[in-house]
Amino acid sequence: MTLRRALSANLVFLSLTAAVVLAVCAGTGYVVHRQKNAAILETLQHSALHARAFEEHLTRSLESVQRLADLIAAGSTESTPAKMGELLAPMLRQAPFIRSLSLFDATGRIVASSNAGNLGVQLDLGDYFPHTAASPGASLRIGRPWAGRDFDEGRPSTLAQPLPADQLGFIPVLCRGEYKGKEVRLAVALNPDFFINYFTQWLTAEDGFVEILRYDRLVLLTSGERTPLGGEHPDLMLAQLLRQAEIGRYQSERQGHDFTAFRVSRLYPLVVATHLYHDQALASWRRESRRLVALVGLATACLVYLATAVYRREQRIAAAREAARRSEYERLAATVFETVLEAVMVTDSRQRIIAVNPAFTRITGYGVEEAVGADFSLLASGYHSDEFFQMVQQSLASQGHWEGEVRNRRKTGEIFVAWLSINQVCDNAGNVVQLVTGFSDITEYCAEAERISHLAHHDLLTGLPNRALLLDRLRQGLRQAHRDRRQLAVIFFDLDKFKPVNDQLGHTVGDRLLQALAMRLLGEVRVADTLARLGGDEFVVLLPVMKDGRDVLVVAEKIRLAVAQPFPIDRHLVNVSASIGIALYPDHAQEGEELLRCADRAMYQAKAEGGNRFVVYQA
Repeated sequence: MTLRRALSANLVFLSLTAAVVLAVCAGTGYVVHRQKNAAILETLQHSALHARAFEEHLTRSLESVQRLADLIAAGSTESTPAKMGELLAPMLRQAPFIRSLSLFDATGRIVASSNAGNLGVQLDLGDYFPHTAASPGASLRIGRPWAGRDFDEGRPSTLAQPLPADQLGFIPVLCRGEYKGKEVRLAVALNPDFFINYFTQWLTAEDGFVEILRYDRLVLLTSGERTPLGGEHPDLMLAQLLRQAEIGRYQSERQGHDFTAFRVSRLYPLVVATHLYHDQALASWRRESRRLVALVGLATACLVYLATAVYRREQRIAAAREAARRSEYERLAATVFETVLEAVMVTDSRQRIIAVNPAFTRITGYGVEEAVGADFSLLASGYHSDEFFQMVQQSLASQGHWEGEVRNRRKTGEIFVAWLSINQVCDNAGNVVQLVTGFSDITEYCAEAERISHLAHHDLLTGLPNRALLLDRLRQGLRQAHRDRRQLAVIFFDLDKFKPVNDQLGHTVGDRLLQALAMRLLGEVRVADTLARLGGDEFVVLLPVMKDGRDVLVVAEKIRLAVAQPFPIDRHLVNVSASIGIALYPDHAQEGEELLRCADRAMYQAKAEGGNRFVVYQA
C-alpha cells in the first residue's frame, strides 16, 4: 500500500512538472505570438503613416499644378503662343517637380511650351485617367508613364514596351485652367525622380518602397523595382476604392514586402501604397523573442531542478510524519470511539456485532458482553416492514451508505426513535468486510417537533384546526372534488350574542363556552369533515364528500340546533345561537379563499335576517 502510494505521488509530481513546463512553453509561445501581432500592427500603422504623408505631399504638388493652370489662364487673355512659351519657362523655377509646361489645343497639338522642342507634338488625349467620356468635368487627368525626358523625345510605355529601368521618364498630366471665361489646356510633364527622392528620404530601400497608382491600378512610379503596367495588387485595394475608403492596410502574401498600406488622394484619382519588407519589419521582434525564449528556458530548467530537490526532501519528511500520524490517529480513534455521544456499533460481513462503544450501552441498555456476538437485529422493534429493510440493502449496495429515521427497542422493551447511519467498509478488492452503524436518540426531539407542528396548525384554546390547516385541507379537497367531479361545501358560522357573554360574565366564561362548543360540534360532524376555528367566535366546517347538495343543509341544521342548546358554564346557563353561511364548489367559487368569502357573505346575510338560521350563498 505504501509503495503504491509512493508511486502514485511520483506520477503526480511528474505530471505536475510536465504540466508546468507545458504551461510555461504555452505561455511563452502566447507572449511571442502577441508580440508578433503587436509588431505587425505597429508596422501596418507605420506603413499607414507613410502612406498618409506621401499622399498629402503628392496632393499638394498636384494642387500646385492646378493653381499654375489657373494662373496661366489669367495671363493668356491677350498673349500669343510665342509669348505664352516665354511665360511658362519662369514658372518651372517655382515647381521643381515639373519638367515642362505645355499648352495644347482641342485636337491635342502642343501650341506653346516651356520646352521649344515640344511645339507641334500631337498628344493622344484618350490615354488618360479619368477618361473624358466617363468624367467630362474632370479638371486634371493623368496619363501612362512616358520614357524620355519630355514630350518631344519621349514615348508612352506599354506592356509591349515597358519603361526601361536605366532611362529617364516622366508622367504626363493634362489640366484645364479657367479665368473670367478664358480656358486653357495645360500638359504637364511630372518629374518622377523628385517624388522618389522625397519618398526615399523617409523610407529607405532597406525598409520598403512606395508606389503611386491610378484608380485603374496602373503603376505610375515606384521607389522599388519596376512592376508591369497594371500591377499585381490585391483585390482588397480595389474593394476599398469601390467603397470610396480613404485609407486601408493589409498583410500581403507576396514575397519581400508583406505589410502594405495605401492612401487614396482626396482630390485626384491616385492611390499611394507603401510596402514594408517583412524581414526588416520583424527583425526586432525576432531578436526579442530569442532572448525571451532563452531566458524562459533557463528559468524553467532551474525551477524544475529546485522543485525536484524540494519534492524529494518533502517525501522524506512526509514519510516520518505519516508514521507519527498513524500512531496518533489510532490513539485518537480509540479515544473518539470511547467518548463520542453517538452510539457506534461495528458488525462483520455476516452482520454479527464485533464492537460497541459506551454510548451504545447508555442508549440501548445492552452491555458490551451482551452485544458482542449478537446479531444486527438485536435492537429490532418490529415497527418496520420487510420492504423498508430491502430499501436499506439496495441503498447500501448502490451507494455504500444509508441514513434515516428508525424505531429501535431498548433492552427494557421501550421503543425509541433514532437517527441512524450505516456505512460500508471495503477491502482493497472492493469486498464488504464491515458495517459501521452510528445512531443517536432523537425521541424527545421528535416529540417536541410534533408538538410544535400541532401548535402551528391548531387553535390553542379549542384544539381545533386553525386557518392554515383548514386552507391546506380545503386545497386538497378542491383538487379531489375536481378530479371526481363532485361537490364540496364550506359552512361558515359565528355565534350570535357572544359579545354580551364576554362583557357580562367575563372572558373566562367566554373561553370555556368556546371550548364546550368545540366539543359539542365535534360530535355533530363526520370523521372526514373538518371543524376549524378561524378566530374569535368564527368557525368553519369543511365537507369534502357529499352525496348531494342536501347533505350540507342537514349538517347546517344540526350545527344550528347544537349551538342553540344551553351551555352550563360554572353556575351559569349560557344561551347563544349561530348565523350560518353556506357556499358550494363548483357552483359558487373555484378557489378556496373565494369559497370562504362566499360563505362569509352568506353568514352575514343570515345575521342580517335575525340570526339563528343558515343561508346558502347567492351570487
